[in-house]
Amino acid sequence: GWTPPTGVPADAEHFFHACESGKGWQGVMQYCTPDAVFSAQAEPLEDITTVHGYAEWMKGIARIAMPGSSYELNAHSFDPQSSTATFFGTFRGTHTGHLHGFPAPTYKSMETQYVYNMHVNAHGKVDRITKVWHSAWAAAQVGWTPPTSIPADAEHLFHACESGEGWQGVMHYCTPHAVFSAQAEPLKDIATVRAYAEWMKGIAVVAMPGCSYELNAHSFDPETSTATFFGTFRGT
Repeated sequence: GWTPPTGVPADAEHFFHACESGKGWQGVMQYCTPDAVFSAQAEPLEDITTVHGYAEWMKGIARIAMPGSSYELNAHSFDPQSSTATFFGTFRGTHTGHLHGFPAPTYKSMETQYVYNMHVNAHGKVDRITKVWHSAWAAAQVGWTPPTSIPADAEHLFHACESGEGWQGVMHYCTPHAVFSAQAEPLKDIATVRAYAEWMKGIAVVAMPGCSYELNAHSFDPETSTATFFGTFRGT
């Protein structure tokens, strides 16, 4: 409550709702520039480079592949310095329809979270969108691709670390000199997994005894040999 929230440009918010409800380009074009660009580091969207193309893709998902789908706007904000509106949303749907380029209906459901960064021009129109989305996780939920197995040691390390077992509890799952990094003020001087595990032990066992954690989602990219864990930590 130290600073008032900055208003989100109306056209950006109108765009979000029109796009997520599957109105396609005809439904969003009044809120953005004709040549608005789009980008996403997500496999289903890798060939889509315009907002026009993305709006039509979303129309196919929301109205054909998953009729009756819904979405939720969890949070939104605006940074006036960069003229960027941010929308954090959740999309829910069940794959019951036939859509060209997608597998046959699986009758499975997804609940997937995502973030839009929308840049607006001097007139308040959206001219650039970046979507941040864990598409592989969403695809696995509806059976479009089989989930990739998480290496056991990576998962064991996650649970041992979050439960505050310290280096003695995680050392079996990593190399002796495993490195650590984080762009976070409390962790800026921690450069090894050993030190981070001990830091987490202090938090979980000493500072916040009785704390808990939740593994919300995890995945593995075999091309980069990288496991990703999305978690929630709770403590007092």
